[in-house]
Amino acid sequence: MTGESRGSEELDSIYTPEHEMFRETVRRFIEKEMEPNLKTWDEAGSVDRAIWYKAGAAGLLGLGIPESYGGSGADDLYSVIVAEELGHFPCGASVGASITSDIATHLLVHSGSEAQKQEWFPKILSGQAIQGLGLTEPGAGSDVAGIVTRARRVGDHFLLNGNKTYISNGYIADVLYVVAKTDDHTGSHDMTLFLVDMRTEGVVQRRLKTMGAALYDVGEIFFEDVKLHEDNILGQEGKAFRVLLSTFALDRIQLAARSLAAAELAFDLTLEFVKNRKAFGQRIFDFQNTQFKLAEMKTELTVGRDFLNACITRYARNTFDMSVAAMAKNWLCEMEQRVANECLQLHGGAGYMDEYTISRIYTNARLQTIYAGTTELQKVAIAKSLDQSG
Repeated sequence: MTGESRGSEELDSIYTPEHEMFRETVRRFIEKEMEPNLKTWDEAGSVDRAIWYKAGAAGLLGLGIPESYGGSGADDLYSVIVAEELGHFPCGASVGASITSDIATHLLVHSGSEAQKQEWFPKILSGQAIQGLGLTEPGAGSDVAGIVTRARRVGDHFLLNGNKTYISNGYIADVLYVVAKTDDHTGSHDMTLFLVDMRTEGVVQRRLKTMGAALYDVGEIFFEDVKLHEDNILGQEGKAFRVLLSTFALDRIQLAARSLAAAELAFDLTLEFVKNRKAFGQRIFDFQNTQFKLAEMKTELTVGRDFLNACITRYARNTFDMSVAAMAKNWLCEMEQRVANECLQLHGGAGYMDEYTISRIYTNARLQTIYAGTTELQKVAIAKSLDQSG
């Protein structure tokens, strides 16, 4: 990693010295505990579970958990920093959401009961409990009205039946936030969010093989007469999306930050490559086409960095609305895909080889425009805001 494009000096007024100290902690952790193990994980086909315990010991998990529960009570920008730093490293293109999925902690912090917090906070902080969000189903992604997973009330408990898929950390999750229907209506008002221990009888987890990010533990989860009680409900019955909405803006900004960081890494790797690779007696860098492509990408990265900084500033000052969040997710994730594509092309045949980081950035970038709300869904949200503004 050359690091020519990275930096946060523009955000001195938003990021405090404590934020920057944490950023250095994240960088050191990735450099020491993740990057050196990438080859071993590749050979094993999965990330060693021990990395979660190490991340917990380093203070990288449960960032928003209050001090009264043993956490640091960190603000949301700490989650953005983790996402961005993971994107800046080659391993980030292979491990998927990994420890950035800790954003799910916000659901428990803001909507969990005292008993739920007492049970799960210590496990989250230590790395003992890996979290996942069970929203998407085989026939329902962005269309939440299509959700068919059902929690049917039977006496003093619920029986959960259904199927969730494409779940980040779904194969290794210890606790899942499951969105399920709890009555016979078809709108989002009848959805309830349940906190489900994956050890509960009737739960089956299956790993899915992905196009990119080979070490990404994406899973499919099946529920057959899983017995749940009132104390498994997170928030209020029928109010799932009121709970989930509290994390949408943060989720989109941290995804945008990771996409920008990965695009910057792709550019830095490519710049180094074309300066050292020769064709027809000259450096690839010296061809005018190469220079034009690099100039175009550098412009997009600079615009993207300034846009992200503006978004982070707004978020920190509570002036960041959902339409701008959609714009950030839309433009920065699409930009990563464009940059990764151009960078791979400039690598030539080497770019198609898995041993080159650019090949992994390229395939992983294809996911960024799909998950956590497709580009098309972001455009719908932006368009709705335009209609409402009149």
